[in-house]
Amino acid sequence: MRSGLMSQRAASYTGTMIFDGLRSTFASVYAALIIFGAVLSTLVLPLPEELALLGAGWWAHAGALPLWAAWLAAWLGIVVGDTVSYLLGRFLLPGLLRTRLGKRLLSPHLRRWGEELVRRNGIRAILLGRFLVALRGPVYLAIGGSKYPLLRFELINGAVGLVEVALLVGLGYEFGRSTRLAHEVRFIEIAVGVAVAAVLVIPPIVKWRMVRRHRRAANA
Repeated sequence: MRSGLMSQRAASYTGTMIFDGLRSTFASVYAALIIFGAVLSTLVLPLPEELALLGAGWWAHAGALPLWAAWLAAWLGIVVGDTVSYLLGRFLLPGLLRTRLGKRLLSPHLRRWGEELVRRNGIRAILLGRFLVALRGPVYLAIGGSKYPLLRFELINGAVGLVEVALLVGLGYEFGRSTRLAHEVRFIEIAVGVAVAAVLVIPPIVKWRMVRRHRRAANA
């Protein structure tokens, strides 16, 4: 009788372990899908992609999913989003630019600047688009519109994305792990404010200066 009771307890314990393992796995998959969707949503929402990557690292530290899963989900979101921008530029850009909405999204000056940049140096154009938020959409549309080879674009952009995701997701994870900073609420508020300002303000300024320089060169 005692042996039977022990067997029942062992079976119950095993069942609980299996259930907990499945629940943890499904929770991690769900969290990874949310991260993927959050990163991908920056394609259409006016939110900096970099903030989503930092948030993915912080969420991984909170235990929602393993760090490697957050990294993979974020990287896939970047690759899919950039590929969509490239394909839109390759197949829909000419027709889109003839519409009023297209002209508002991508001005003729910025389009010519992007196409010229791609013709001069495609790799540089990809790097510029990946690391400057305000230029990412126009540059990737121009890359697609110029018929830049898709495989080459995916290899270069994917490799650069690996570096960016590793840095920003890792930074978000380390930020969440720092208990000292977690208690310095005022410092965190200032740091977040500076980061948001840098992401939202600096790229548009760089974009404006580069477009103005291109206009001067075209008018010279």
